[in-house]
Amino acid sequence: MLTPAFRMMRNTGKIEVKKWAFALGVLLVSGVSAHAETMQSGFLMKGTRYQTPYYIKKGDKPGATIVVVGGCHGDEVAGYQAARLLKSWKVEEGTLVLVPDAHIEAIRRNVRAYPRNMNRLFPGKANGDAMEKLAFETWTLIKNSKPQLLLTLHESRGFYAREKARYGQTFTFDFDELKPQFGKIADTVNASIEPPLHKFLLKVEAFDTCPTYCAWKWLHVPATSIETTRTLPLPVRIDMQLKACGAFFDSYGLRVTRPK
Repeated sequence: MLTPAFRMMRNTGKIEVKKWAFALGVLLVSGVSAHAETMQSGFLMKGTRYQTPYYIKKGDKPGATIVVVGGCHGDEVAGYQAARLLKSWKVEEGTLVLVPDAHIEAIRRNVRAYPRNMNRLFPGKANGDAMEKLAFETWTLIKNSKPQLLLTLHESRGFYAREKARYGQTFTFDFDELKPQFGKIADTVNASIEPPLHKFLLKVEAFDTCPTYCAWKWLHVPATSIETTRTLPLPVRIDMQLKACGAFFDSYGLRVTRPK
């Protein structure tokens, strides 16, 4: 004969099984995977007017870690808007670290630099002024992420293909030895871009206080800026930024699903 306590335990177990089965049914009906992407978030320069969010999106399988930084220059709209849209991409394999609006004060004012050019302050200073601290905290996030690739999203006036002083429609990076790997990715992206003037070219120009320089020089992490030209309509520029990011992700082993 079952004791009252045992009958209670048995009945409780049935209830728990039913609850579990119901929950599983909800997951299956809604199409939610039991092994989904996870996302953590935090802030750089927390508690200051420069406070800006970052996101760490992890897939449920191992893969490459890639850091993407947008908004170092506040008037380069396609760069930071594309970085914001990357937040909606689902990571399946690997880790995507996002800083969409790096220099939020410049973005608010739609200016390149306020009060200083963030892109010329790396690796920053822990005890420097506010801009130097912002660069330092951004650099610390990059370094601690131990990435296989760093991308910074930028814009320029004009076309590099027409004027070599310009940066529009380029992958701009600091070291010649990165040409072979970045050239292959440019070819992949350019296969879907017309006319020829709009295709991405490679530009090597070293700036020893920018994040891409520091990444390769000090961490041996391949790094480039993706530069679209402000001559083109904004939706086209954003799409080109995202196409380029997608090609880099595929090449380095970060598997993602873009929203439809």
